[in-house]
Amino acid sequence: MIWGLVYLIPLVLPGYDPMMISSARYVAFGLACIPLVWLEREEFRHYSLSDWWFVTKLSVVGNIIYFWLLSVCIQRAGAPFAGICMAVIPVLVAAIANIRDRRKGRQALRWSKLLPGLALIAAGLVFSNWAEFDAIVNISGGSESDFWIGSAAGVAALLLWTWYPIRNADWLIENPQRSPKSWSTAQGITGLPVSLILFAAVYAEQPAGTPVLGATPVWFVTVMIGCALLCSWVGILCWNAMSQRLPTALSGQMIVFETIFAVTYAHILRCEIPSPMLSLGVVSLIAGVLVSLRAFQRFGHSEPV
Repeated sequence: MIWGLVYLIPLVLPGYDPMMISSARYVAFGLACIPLVWLEREEFRHYSLSDWWFVTKLSVVGNIIYFWLLSVCIQRAGAPFAGICMAVIPVLVAAIANIRDRRKGRQALRWSKLLPGLALIAAGLVFSNWAEFDAIVNISGGSESDFWIGSAAGVAALLLWTWYPIRNADWLIENPQRSPKSWSTAQGITGLPVSLILFAAVYAEQPAGTPVLGATPVWFVTVMIGCALLCSWVGILCWNAMSQRLPTALSGQMIVFETIFAVTYAHILRCEIPSPMLSLGVVSLIAGVLVSLRAFQRFGHSEPV
């Protein structure tokens, strides 16, 4: 529910470059985590150098680079294509995670039990994006090369955020004694240097005389602080807590709720009623997750694969 709010940020900051918003979000996230480091100092003493290196990779790849690629995709190939790329994530994560869990000897469902839920989710994603498919061929934004660059960026973003939840869950499951709250703070603080560099690079591309914080600095800072604390720190905390407690093949499917609530919030903001096809897609998405939840619940943590 919290991550769905992220998609409203460009709507409430219409005069700002998407890349500036993305980089500023993670600058604010890192700055907000600085005082939290002191509160987590006892927990961080248990982190090894390899843990710090790993969390840095997660932060840079799964947060900063991912959002940069997604922004490039939206700008060059269009939002419909970006939305369709991201819609594949829950199915892809669930399938790959189930294969890896089986190989690692973790809880893994038989495909006959997993596929019904994934099929409902896939159908829901198609229904939800049905109106967007026709738009793809008309959104190259000016040139064929731009469209293909944007498409490549979208696929790359898809692959990175398929890697992120699986590897993030690996560490949390393998370190059950570690706090998801500390892991959230660690991702914020390690991404700060890179996000500062990215923000400076984005600002350098702005026209001469552009204010550092844009035309409405107070509103921009307010939104970024709210996004840093709620959408980044609390959102990642909730995701980490879930990833540590659920099989990765199930937790990966939970990203569908980001899409559901993003669409819900956007319609509320615009005072619009969802189309029948979109409503059908949302119902199918929820049904798919419920079917998967029931399958894993019946499977149980102690049953053999």
